[in-house]
Amino acid sequence: MKYIIFDIDGTLTDTTEVDDRCFTRALEDVFGFKGFETNYGHYVNTTDSGIIDQLFQEQHQRTYTEAERERFISHFCNLLKAAYTQEKHCMKEIPKAAQIFHTLCGQEGVSIGLATGGWRESALFKLRCAGINLEGCVAASFAQDAKARRDIISNTIRQMNEQHNIEVPMTDIVYVGDGRWDYEATKQLGIRFIGINNKKLAEISDIVKLDDYDEIHQHLWNQAVPA
Repeated sequence: MKYIIFDIDGTLTDTTEVDDRCFTRALEDVFGFKGFETNYGHYVNTTDSGIIDQLFQEQHQRTYTEAERERFISHFCNLLKAAYTQEKHCMKEIPKAAQIFHTLCGQEGVSIGLATGGWRESALFKLRCAGINLEGCVAASFAQDAKARRDIISNTIRQMNEQHNIEVPMTDIVYVGDGRWDYEATKQLGIRFIGINNKKLAEISDIVKLDDYDEIHQHLWNQAVPA
């Protein structure tokens, strides 16, 4: 059994711009944060939960409460829905992602999971808007499950192992992502990484970068494990 785990924003869905814009607005509206870093790749944990936790620690010397988290998620999702109502093209698939995802879900000897730094509710909404069917996906983890991306990916792997009643070697797991933080998490876990080619991965030379999803099949199992 081989595992392929996908990130969502920038990997399956072309939603990074609208997500960042609505996330920033929600931080201002719900928590009153001002003048914070909006290049979210600069945070210790580039996940929704990790970013909010860091901002709370810096500005209030505590983490957020569950009630504060739920209030944020509700407002954030409302902003995403409003953005989609105004402009349907703000939430679309990365070209060919839906078909590749569907094909891999039906491939014998392969199991598909999701591991994203976004909230469950917002992630599922964006996938629906982009036309990506999750039927056949056996496990998923979100920002509710952990603050660090490596822990979110680990949680998906644990779910997949439980689902199949096996423990797959880390060398038989591939994570597909689009950010430097994705690559760093795979290095920490010792699993394989395939990147969606963009400027966020420009400085990393020792990885496979896909310019087109049709290329993914030739790269799935012939990579070296990150050192």
